[in-house]
Amino acid sequence: MNYKICVIGNEALLFPFLQFGFNAFSPETEEDLRECLKDVIEKNYGIIYLEDSYCFMVKDVIDKYKYSLTPIFIPIGGRREGESYSEQQAREMMETAVGMNVL
Repeated sequence: MNYKICVIGNEALLFPFLQFGFNAFSPETEEDLRECLKDVIEKNYGIIYLEDSYCFMVKDVIDKYKYSLTPIFIPIGGRREGESYSEQQAREMMETAVGMNVL
């Protein structure tokens, strides 16, 4: 089966991906983000690059597909105060594997 790839984030983050022909979406609200995710999942997108700060808003959706083959959510870019989503996930995986946070 052929899967599509898309990028969801703010316009500044999307620009380089648009240059390479990726489908890109820039939702303005959390509600728009959730609707966008629902739409791309229904349209068979297999890889979804998602701005790191957006990952926190839709953690429940990401967790729903955590053990599925598709879609794969890949957090990218974005600036945020504190720990990034990918850092948080790495810490949680380390705690699960080792039993404590060694990072």
